[in-house]
Amino acid sequence: MESWKRGIRARYLDLTGIALACVVLAGCSVQRAPTESVSSQPPALTQTTGGALFSKGNYIETCRTKDVPIPPDWNQSSSEWVSHGNLKTILLTPNNLEQTQVDETSFARVWSYAPSQGRGACIALGRSSGSFQIICQSATSGHACFWGNDPNSAQSNWTPDTAEILITSLRDPVQGFSPGTVACTECHRGNNAFLYAPDDPTWATVLRPEHPRLTFTTRVAQSVHQGQFTFGSTTITYPRFIPIGGVSMPLQNPPPSISGCSGSCHELHIEMLRKNHTVEGYVRTPRPMGPNCAANSPSDDPTRNCYQQ
Repeated sequence: MESWKRGIRARYLDLTGIALACVVLAGCSVQRAPTESVSSQPPALTQTTGGALFSKGNYIETCRTKDVPIPPDWNQSSSEWVSHGNLKTILLTPNNLEQTQVDETSFARVWSYAPSQGRGACIALGRSSGSFQIICQSATSGHACFWGNDPNSAQSNWTPDTAEILITSLRDPVQGFSPGTVACTECHRGNNAFLYAPDDPTWATVLRPEHPRLTFTTRVAQSVHQGQFTFGSTTITYPRFIPIGGVSMPLQNPPPSISGCSGSCHELHIEMLRKNHTVEGYVRTPRPMGPNCAANSPSDDPTRNCYQQ
């Protein structure tokens, strides 16, 4: 039993470093040999038992066929990408790092894009580490797509002075993300693809904007993949988002099998609240958004009514 506990603790500590890189947006991907070429043939779709969808062809076209918003090129001064500023708190922090407030050396800058048709959302995040990622999700189908740069490359490294990033310059699961990272969906699970701390003032402007956009929502209305969440005496059945991966970058999204935060904090946010600041490396605040963070959440859910729409 003691060796099992040590193994679990080691896994949590390993995942803590991962979570710092991948929480909130997809800074993570399976380490595979990337394939640089993308097929010009129509996308081939493969549905997997885990609720994920694989694209064997053009990734953008696969996403489009599943009603996922396709983002425009990111531009610092673009009116299509709304700037929300820097996150004020770090969602996951190891115990040996007491820093939960971001500063000039550790920050994440947030932008959002509202689709011109349909409903859904795209969220972009630029980090002090040089990474730049985009997640787009359909509200009607629940499918979500992931793009990211290679922060280790001088040509694609993001900085606050970067003026423009072409979507076609970002890597996707068909091409393979930059080496040395793990699957995006190791962290991004639950009823939508995004990891939020709804009490962070920057995320609040995304979830509860002063001027709502009619087509913009980070909620998933329905999907073919369902999950369950029990809070006290209340059990909720909710749609789980469906990641679209690729042959070279499979993105599985199974329900969490462990109690804890690392790797499943979107769905197990109450476990994070109960455990508080522990040897496993859970941060004390803020609370991540729960799997049914809306008006019909349980009355004692600490992150109830996170959305404005």
